[in-house]
Amino acid sequence: MSSNAARVSLDGWLISPEGKWCYRFHRDPKGWQRYPYIFVDKWEAMPDGSPSSMKKRSKLPLDEALELCGNMLLDGWKKLENQFCDGSDPLLDEIAA
Repeated sequence: MSSNAARVSLDGWLISPEGKWCYRFHRDPKGWQRYPYIFVDKWEAMPDGSPSSMKKRSKLPLDEALELCGNMLLDGWKKLENQFCDGSDPLLDEIAA
């Protein structure tokens, strides 16, 4: 594992430009030290932007999850202010800025 992966986490929610889908990025705690992976959960969004039901879960290597998150933000996805979990990750804040 690279030294960057040891310091990087990716936890937070994004919502699609049209407000139909939410994605949650959160780390896999079981293998984080040896093999950093991120769970990416796809949720259907309510009209207020809150997630209503999970439709799909993917497990991606950290670098692929970071690339996906960055591309989504470039495509107009927005970080949700209410993160619907214990807290957001400063890295997601930095990517979204």
